[in-house]
Amino acid sequence: MPVYERILVAYDDPSTETLERAVDVAEALGSTLIVTNVAAATDSAEAEEAERFAGERLDQARSFLDERGLAAELITSVGPPAEAIVKLAGERNADLIVVGTRKKGFFERLVEGSVNQNVLRRAPCDVLVVY
Repeated sequence: MPVYERILVAYDDPSTETLERAVDVAEALGSTLIVTNVAAATDSAEAEEAERFAGERLDQARSFLDERGLAAELITSVGPPAEAIVKLAGERNADLIVVGTRKKGFFERLVEGSVNQNVLRRAPCDVLVVY
């Protein structure tokens, strides 16, 4: 039985580094893969556009997964990214969350915060941050 039976990957970057790492781990361990993109909408007016964008990202993920011959559950989430990722990990009983990081400067991190740092602090399971 794999150590990480269910792996949740937060995919929001058009590059596939984070998704590639999650797929590599899932294939090596025989894990189930769950891919999410969070539509970070602050009100209902933004929600529709944000969900459309999230759906486009998941379509990109599906294409990548199809090329690798790997099936995954694809889920669009809505809300503050870190909160949505942690909530979904709990709902799906994820054993590992895989998140990427953007190379932000000190000021950007100070003002905007960091999704991966917030996930690390609140996650119900292990977290792998892909740089």
